Amino acid sequence: MIRIVIQEELESIRETMISLLNLEDDMQVVGQAADRHDALTLIHQLKPDLFIMGIEMLERDGPLKVECPLLVLTTFAKMGYREKVEQVDAEGYLPKDSPSEELTSSIRKIIKGTRVYSPKLEDPPSYEGLESRSPVKRNYFTMIMNKMKHPAG
Repeated sequence: MIRIVIQEELESIRETMISLLNLEDDMQVVGQAADRHDALTLIHQLKPDLFIMGIEMLERDGPLKVECPLLVLTTFAKMGYREKVEQVDAEGYLPKDSPSEELTSSIRKIIKGTRVYSPKLEDPPSYEGLESRSPVKRNYFTMIMNKMKHPAG
């Protein structure tokens, strides 16, 4: 049985995940928390096989170290999120809207020692330095940036 603790601020998302995971024959959510303090207390007390958390907690509260594998969920890819996930050495990084089969399959892979990072969550492209790459791109980029600086009238 894979014992799981979930931290998610939004109760509706947390309850949905709990319901879905508890339907699996080999998974059981043994604890749930809305905030970092309660989550860390539960992990220390219950010693789960996996901790699932929302990226928002990392974004707001900074890095954390837990004594079990970590799966981080996010609503969308945002610049720097993947780096934050890698900094805490998470075993998994998935979108919150992943199909339940993908979530449960990823959990099983993580428990077996495989890292699972969704390709959908690669950092979005950076446009820094684009203006110096080529004359066409530079002119187009400069034009867009200039338009953004001036309010439409």
